[in-house]
Amino acid sequence: MTRCDHCGNEVVLPFSCQYCGGKYCPDCRLPPNHNCVNISLWNNKPRPAVGISYGKGGGATPTGGGYIADSGRAAQKRRGDGIPYLKIMIAIIVLILLGIAGMVLSGYHLG
Repeated sequence: MTRCDHCGNEVVLPFSCQYCGGKYCPDCRLPPNHNCVNISLWNNKPRPAVGISYGKGGGATPTGGGYIADSGRAAQKRRGDGIPYLKIMIAIIVLILLGIAGMVLSGYHLG
């Protein structure tokens, strides 16, 4: 068993800090919880927040970090993107029903 480098608790599967390389228990695994010597690197990395989605293509954006802030209207507009498929399905069903009705009216017997 390994001991946590910060609190000394025994840990079966310790977390390894990517900033300082230390081995830590689940409670001490985050850099602020074990007083990491490289906490500034951890603080400088961009974090996703509410209303932020990652951009397509992985390209750099003016906001930095490859993510784009969503406005309320843009997010609502994007939610309606699935509607064309519904309209297409309804149109296909209507065409099939019209075809069947036309066949029946022309004297074709279904069965």
